[in-house]
Amino acid sequence: MRPYVSITQATALEVLSSPLSLLVLLAALAMEVFAPVFHYHQFGDATRMARDAAISALFTCGAVFAVFGAIRSVRREIETGTMEMALAHPVSRSGFFLAKAAGVAVSFTVFAVAVIGIALTMFAGAAVGGAIAEETAQLARVYGPCVAAGVAAMVLPLVLAAALNRFFRFRFTLTAFLLATAIAAVAGVSSMFLAGGDAMRLVPAAVLAIAPAYVLAAAATAFAVRFRANAAAALSGVALVLMLPAADNYYRAEALARGGTVPPAYVALALAAAVPAVVGFLLIGIHFSRNRE
Repeated sequence: MRPYVSITQATALEVLSSPLSLLVLLAALAMEVFAPVFHYHQFGDATRMARDAAISALFTCGAVFAVFGAIRSVRREIETGTMEMALAHPVSRSGFFLAKAAGVAVSFTVFAVAVIGIALTMFAGAAVGGAIAEETAQLARVYGPCVAAGVAAMVLPLVLAAALNRFFRFRFTLTAFLLATAIAAVAGVSSMFLAGGDAMRLVPAAVLAIAPAYVLAAAATAFAVRFRANAAAALSGVALVLMLPAADNYYRAEALARGGTVPPAYVALALAAAVPAVVGFLLIGIHFSRNRE
């Protein structure tokens, strides 16, 4: 198992080290942090905008991260000859593909942790700000420390990563990504205590929103084995379009309205329904990898 674990680790680090991955993460965090602030201009309730922005960031940015991270990682292995070098060792083609797919899944999980952490932070900030506004009869504002934590998760990692790169030769992109994830995770855990558990209602809906991205990651990894980057991306887009009729089962932001929740049984059923799609694309990828010339 050691060679496969090494391939999985290398793939995850490679995806997280991509500048595009960091840009997608920062875009997702910016969407979450600044969308609720629009309530200053009376565009809508801050809590609703916080939850909608969180689910949208997970759903859209997650799909982009998963697809392009998978395609870039697999195509780079093939086009540089690294895949053939790895297969010269006691590594099977099927095992190599599955290890790559696992590495992509691990990198996306890190991305999801960061996005969910800031989602919890801003959702809690909107709820606390609304409660303060009711008590003081003032204009509702997102709780300031939560906004500061969200901004810190975007800005502070870049500053620290630049310093670590300058003085200790740390890899800038990878360091910034991991620092952003750590800050977001700490902020998210803290917000659960701040909001008295109210922010936890967002977690089941967030889990549902990232499920399609795992399906797309498996699809993109499989297509990248056989097709070049542009064709693999196009086929992944087709897979996304085919998934849209079932998207309302996974995009459940409206279930949180008026204090509502997504039942755990529903989450389990929806995830169980997504498993066959992931397995199917992995089997396609195994077939492609075994039949490569």
